[in-house]
Amino acid sequence: MLSADATEVKVLPTVQEEIEHLQKYYDRGDVIAAAIWGVDDVLERAKEREINVTEEQARNILELIHRRQDATLGITWDTIDCYLEESYEL
Repeated sequence: MLSADATEVKVLPTVQEEIEHLQKYYDRGDVIAAAIWGVDDVLERAKEREINVTEEQARNILELIHRRQDATLGITWDTIDCYLEESYEL
């Protein structure tokens, strides 16, 4: 079982930190591809699957996903499903 309830070190960047990173490394006219996942995505997916999670639990799940993500596969709805299932042993 994953530790979605455990207090973890902050690994997720804030929107402001992401903006600063983009401004530092990219010009305004650069073309990039980015997928952004937020706590609301985890909460909505949990609701769709009838899994009760708090905002804090959803944030912890998102941090686990972010820390352990596989750059080859990326983050998908299936990824969120797996972490929800493993975190709450469905």
